[in-house]
Amino acid sequence: MINCLVVDDEPLARHLLEGYISQLQGFNCLATCQSAVEAFGLLHQYKVDVIFLDIQMPGITGINFIKSLKDSPKVIFTTAYSEYAVDAFELEAVDYLLKPITFERFLKAIQKIRTTNDVATDRLVSTLQPDNPAHIFLKVDRRLVKIDLADIIYIEAYGDYLKVHTTTQTYVTYMTFARMEKLLPASGFIRIHRSTMVNTTCIRFIEGNFLRVGERDLAIGQSYKERLIASLNQKEM
Repeated sequence: MINCLVVDDEPLARHLLEGYISQLQGFNCLATCQSAVEAFGLLHQYKVDVIFLDIQMPGITGINFIKSLKDSPKVIFTTAYSEYAVDAFELEAVDYLLKPITFERFLKAIQKIRTTNDVATDRLVSTLQPDNPAHIFLKVDRRLVKIDLADIIYIEAYGDYLKVHTTTQTYVTYMTFARMEKLLPASGFIRIHRSTMVNTTCIRFIEGNFLRVGERDLAIGQSYKERLIASLNQKEM
């Protein structure tokens, strides 16, 4: 979960961004506040990943507020003034949104947050994965969770996420199938549908266009069936 903080002295601006954030999966608006001073206190109470920060505010400006922080979360500046853009990007802001902020423009900024998070996670995960892994690490909420490959039964698409079904529980992780396939050994896992991947050791039988894993019947996509049968036959040779 990506925790957000909205800082703006205008009530309508705070309400708008809070509403935008509430529509996103994987994002949580921890709080809204009307000043940098109020935000400073919240940063010491909670783990904040992203600040949506107005620039022109009474007291401390958004620019000076970020400069005062030793370890700043990711920042998306929100302002009615274009002249501060250079200062903002010198502070390595993720984005600079000019008011009035449309939902479409807001989503573009969010995509930058997701991209930077994915890159950071990929780098960390890659350092934890051996060449022939017996387990993988997946980002689940705010944790990297170690999952034994032998425990994975099947994986299915879940919107922008994947559900990893294991012998003990189901994990939900923000990841594409393409990224998941890079983590898993090709010899042990295979796609049976555009939205489903199975651990071949868990396949009990295949009947028609379905296969049984555990107590669950999963559909086999027509374009995947031939490759699936060939792969399983190859394992028997």
